[in-house]
Amino acid sequence: MAQHPCSSCGRLVNPSVPCPYCGAENSLEDDLERIEQSIAEMSRRDMAIVKERSQLASKMQAALFQRDILAHANRERLKRATKPRRVRRRRPRAAGADGGPPWETTDGVTDLVDDPPPVDPTI
Repeated sequence: MAQHPCSSCGRLVNPSVPCPYCGAENSLEDDLERIEQSIAEMSRRDMAIVKERSQLASKMQAALFQRDILAHANRERLKRATKPRRVRRRRPRAAGADGGPPWETTDGVTDLVDDPPPVDPTI
């Protein structure tokens, strides 16, 4: 059987018999109560540590999520800042009836390729 310190003199003795040195009866109930209190205290500390760990894990998850959002936003901002924005603009439509240049007006009839060019009367 395991040796246990005597509650009176402190020497290691067999707890099931009286102490051979001082003759004191070892009270196992006191030791049992002390051990149970110690176990209860360790259990409370364990529960507090588990709760703290859970809270820390939750805070860590939120921080990682915020970090990912900010990192993505920063990458997008840098991507937009490094690449100039290119805007394509259309030229305004001509004043011609068929959408051609404004100096050419037609009556809507397609000119044939073999037609002679128009004659300028001022020449």
